[in-house]
Amino acid sequence: MNDLKKIIVRNRKPLIAAALAVAAVCWFLGSSFTSLIHNKIELKKLSSQTVELDEQYEQLQEKLDLLKKQDPAYMERVARVQYHMSKPGETEFRFSPKK
Repeated sequence: MNDLKKIIVRNRKPLIAAALAVAAVCWFLGSSFTSLIHNKIELKKLSSQTVELDEQYEQLQEKLDLLKKQDPAYMERVARVQYHMSKPGETEFRFSPKK
């Protein structure tokens, strides 16, 4: 233990100089470093959002294709679900979901 103490006492000036240099570098680059971290986090969020939006786009493209083709089964499903339409003579039943 005494040997370590002697080394630290003997090398005090270089250690203080190194600590001051590290502190100066951190002070000068501090805002840049935090900006870099913030930008990396934002990039990760935006990348995941891009994936979600790409999936939504594909789903909407499929719906658009079905509407353009005027697929009778799809048109009937949209009319029934979205616009609550029914065929003549049919009775529509609505049930509220259990909570």
